[in-house]
Amino acid sequence: MNISVIVPALNEESVIGKTLSNLTSHHQPHEVIVVDGGSRDQTRDIAIASGFAKVISSEPGRARQMNLGAKQTSGDVLLFLHADTKLPKNALEIIRQKIENQSFKAGRFRLKFDEEKWLLRFFASYTRFHSFSYGDQAFFVTRSLFDSIGGFREDVPFEDIEFYKRLRKITRPVIIKEPVITSARRFTSVGCMKQKFINLFLVGLYYAGWDVLSFKEKWYPDVR
Repeated sequence: MNISVIVPALNEESVIGKTLSNLTSHHQPHEVIVVDGGSRDQTRDIAIASGFAKVISSEPGRARQMNLGAKQTSGDVLLFLHADTKLPKNALEIIRQKIENQSFKAGRFRLKFDEEKWLLRFFASYTRFHSFSYGDQAFFVTRSLFDSIGGFREDVPFEDIEFYKRLRKITRPVIIKEPVITSARRFTSVGCMKQKFINLFLVGLYYAGWDVLSFKEKWYPDVR
């Protein structure tokens, strides 16, 4: 079973090199596709210099980038990994075991932040539940299922939440207990409680049916 990794990126020069190095040194997927959304820094050059990833260009927008990346892959399973996130040990072997031996068709990992603050550990503990499923938890899905549901919607403010909701209507995603390690940079720059309030407020409005795109663009300066 071949696993293709798609990494959407935009102005990620501070982290993309470490993420790609971790992938190639410890996991060796079938292929890695970095989809650059028009970075104004060295993201693209660093990804190319890795010598392993195929780098393609896209219009900005994480959903658009991931869909384009998926079209460029040849693997049986698609793994969508944020540029500031590292997979746990044996991640690809665990995915293969879940799909081949336990018949899962999709899933994601629990999450851990790269800073040891009790509040961040508390926030991360939520990720054991399906209701707290976001793109930085490294979604994976069989190609056939991804194609059948039409990939990520490009017209919604939270493409990850919407995608996972559709998955759960079709199949039972697995939550892998070994966590991905993701950057806490947004929480540390804004403040843990303030950022968590912003996240919950926006998601709450989204679930209530509000158009939250303008709010997201205001409160997420690096909105994709």
